[in-house]
Amino acid sequence: MGLSFAKKYCMFLFALLVLTGATYEEILLDKKKQADNIEKDIIESKSGITKITTRTAIINQQIDSVESAVNSINSFLKNYENESYMTPDQIAIETNMIIYLAEDVERIQQSFKNKVISLYKHGENYELELLLSSKTPNEYLRRNQYLQKFSQNRKKELRDLKAKKFILEEKRKMLTLSTSSQRFYVESKRNERSLLESRLKELKTLKGNTESESSLLAGRVTRYEDQLNNIRNFINNFENNRENFNESKYNRINYESTDLTQLKGNINLPIDLGLISTNFGNISDNKTLAISLNNGVDFSIARNSKVYAIADGTVSIVGDIPFYGRVIIISHSSGFRSVYASLNEVNVKAGDVIRLNQVIGKTGETLEGQTMHFELWQNSTPVNPREWLRF
Repeated sequence: MGLSFAKKYCMFLFALLVLTGATYEEILLDKKKQADNIEKDIIESKSGITKITTRTAIINQQIDSVESAVNSINSFLKNYENESYMTPDQIAIETNMIIYLAEDVERIQQSFKNKVISLYKHGENYELELLLSSKTPNEYLRRNQYLQKFSQNRKKELRDLKAKKFILEEKRKMLTLSTSSQRFYVESKRNERSLLESRLKELKTLKGNTESESSLLAGRVTRYEDQLNNIRNFINNFENNRENFNESKYNRINYESTDLTQLKGNINLPIDLGLISTNFGNISDNKTLAISLNNGVDFSIARNSKVYAIADGTVSIVGDIPFYGRVIIISHSSGFRSVYASLNEVNVKAGDVIRLNQVIGKTGETLEGQTMHFELWQNSTPVNPREWLRF
């Protein structure tokens, strides 16, 4: 049988590590720093989800309240759809109906109160105890269904109570108004309903947005957890294969020549740790089988690490580019340009004159993890940085 994926992955990494020019401790420290960063990101994302969940619960309460108000107004307005208002005789009949309605409200209110008192007497953990005391899975399911139905019935009774109270109050108001005032009052209720319906639409849109935001954060947590798992596997493999790693301390040098053609193979790395995660050229995606072209190399390095200019030059572009994030492009002599992408921080602006080894920003991350993308161009042609940089 062939080598396992983990072993192949480990061997591949060690092949790349030979070119890093970094000590064992530097690589291990950087990977642990990446893991720490991801753990903080996970905590922050989960905290965001918790806050959104709380916010969504509040929005749901507001939606329930507004829907209840709209339904109550609709129930009230049904009596006036034909623009018929109460005559003195009808007022007398309505008065008697109000008495019966008041008694109905009192009955519902007392019933609801009794159920709340009963639930309180059983204790605040009654529902949980009822479920946990189930002797079989089927009994648990039946009790859970009962409790859900009981909870829904309580909510329905409360809504009915509020609706009947509202109608009772509105009918009492109508008894005190003249016919013309009744027309005006009914119209005001129609306007109030329109405003509530607009508010309901806004709340439902807001709820949809918060749910999308929560889904986005949940996806981010999953991605971070995958990255963290990969880094921990790397650290374990790295520590278990300590004897196979030939380390060397990388020292940044100064060179007088500004002609990069003369410095091929001796140009300083743009960062302090040259662990390449993606090479120059055609890249094959194992999941999608798609092939893409990488015009540079990607370094695996902890977020907020220093980024250095590889030579003297002038900043030509600072900005955000799709798939590359924040980018700095520096123009050098002899038609060369260096590109520094996936940055978390930028310390320069377009037009700035840059010196060799000047700190121009800090590294960031992509969807694949904490990284720094680097390209080197000679006129209009990208060249392989591994052939030009000093590892």
